[in-house]
Amino acid sequence: MEAEQSQNFNERLSQWVASQGFWFQLRYSLSGSGSKGTAMFHLLRMMFRLMVFLLIVAVGFWFYLVKRTESKAFTEGLKNELKAGLTASDIEVSGFSRSQGEMVIGALAAQGGNNTFFSSLEARNIRSRMGLLDGIHGEWDTGVVSMSRMEVDLRAGADDADSAKQMAESVFRKFRNVRLSSLEVTDASVRWGYSERTKGSISNSALQVQRLDGNLKLRFRGGTFSQNWLRSLEIVDLVISCDPDGLVFEKALLKKGAGTLDFSGLKVTGGERPVLEGSMKIHKLDVEGLLQPLQQSFVEGSFSGDFRVSGSTNTTDGVGFSGQVTLEAGDILTLRKRVHLLQALSDVDYVRNYHRVDFNEGSFQMKTSGGGMEISNLTLKSGDLLTLEGKMRVRLPTPEEAQSTMGNGGDGYNTAGGGRSPDEGSSPEEADFSLRRAGQEAQRVKDGKQTEGPPSLSQKLELNLELRRLEEQAAERVSRTLRYEGLFRITLPPDAFERAPKLTERFPVDQTTKRIPLMVPIEGELVDITLKQAEEIYQLRSR
Repeated sequence: MEAEQSQNFNERLSQWVASQGFWFQLRYSLSGSGSKGTAMFHLLRMMFRLMVFLLIVAVGFWFYLVKRTESKAFTEGLKNELKAGLTASDIEVSGFSRSQGEMVIGALAAQGGNNTFFSSLEARNIRSRMGLLDGIHGEWDTGVVSMSRMEVDLRAGADDADSAKQMAESVFRKFRNVRLSSLEVTDASVRWGYSERTKGSISNSALQVQRLDGNLKLRFRGGTFSQNWLRSLEIVDLVISCDPDGLVFEKALLKKGAGTLDFSGLKVTGGERPVLEGSMKIHKLDVEGLLQPLQQSFVEGSFSGDFRVSGSTNTTDGVGFSGQVTLEAGDILTLRKRVHLLQALSDVDYVRNYHRVDFNEGSFQMKTSGGGMEISNLTLKSGDLLTLEGKMRVRLPTPEEAQSTMGNGGDGYNTAGGGRSPDEGSSPEEADFSLRRAGQEAQRVKDGKQTEGPPSLSQKLELNLELRRLEEQAAERVSRTLRYEGLFRITLPPDAFERAPKLTERFPVDQTTKRIPLMVPIEGELVDITLKQAEEIYQLRSR
């Protein structure tokens, strides 16, 4: 009877313990209360329930980790972290997703602040490594961050030393709990400079960036490089080492056709007025890499030389080059018949043709600064056909001269000589209208006065890019109004005017050199130079 009562009591006790909480059951089992069999049974049942509980927690936590990147709160948090990390005044992020350990941002647009190294930045298809716990626990190692396209407008400098220091810090800042050591961009475009005298760019180049001991190393391959008079040179290899004090071009090899340009070793000292200092070696470079389209219709060929690079991207004079141009073996500079005097000489000299004058010997000094160019100590020789000596200066027109040119119904380009249309199918008036319209639209965007609702940041940056492109077209038209000033002395064979007595009388043979010397003043726009001399030759021939 007692055994039956004891068994009933234990059963009721077991039922009562089973109805209690998990932790009570665990303590009861560990205390050794009850029989061994009953204790073991309770212990196994509690372990099973513990495993089920932990499994539910793990599944819930995993579900949270997977879904947290899809929440609006996470996207806003990421946006704020990127804004703070870039020191941007405004930022726009779209197309975020995470899948199979990889993070993707479809598009990012950022507006630079007062102390950032950029004024605007756009990137597309950003990809990096991202684990489930990245951003929650420990350091997030992004691995190689890749982008399909990136466009950056760099700030030319700063207003003071303190701002320059903060700009440098924004470049080399390390992100909190994020290890960002490498960046690859398939199509990168970088622009700098605030005026035509300082503007430069790297366009459509493959970029690799590595962070090494707090410094940065950038490598560009492919694409084009432009700076002042250097235009759309193909990038062979461009390696730049950056630190808080400035940057050094460890390797800088460009090419145009079969020619090359090398400014390896060039240094840019940081600060509110970044200073450039270094040398540049040119070998058989096509002059197309230096000349505007209009100028290319007058001169062609290749040249070599050694130059010094100086100036700043944040001064009115801008970046300048100075050095000696030498025609090495295989180099030829050609003057074409668009030069009025050459056409006139071809008409009066019945033996020789001056439609193409190929200079294959000689040298001259060249200096560019402040939007202009100076050529001095020029001595060129085209066999026995023609020699050329003298100097010339190319400068921007004064406001009065520019107004006079536009008032005469031109843009400094005369198509009567068979040249191309200035804008390849669009008139100057249409281009000017587009530029004014883009400028007005950009100002409305800046002031927030658009009638179709507030624009997005990416729309603002896209409009700014269009405005910049139109400004480049306007700058090309301005280049057609450049003024040329100088004095040259050419010599011709002694019998060049033998069938024109008046010309022989006006331009006698120099008995020392046994050649005919002509003094050729240079004045006015490119399409007008030597026009007066050509008219004089025609007049004397007809008498």
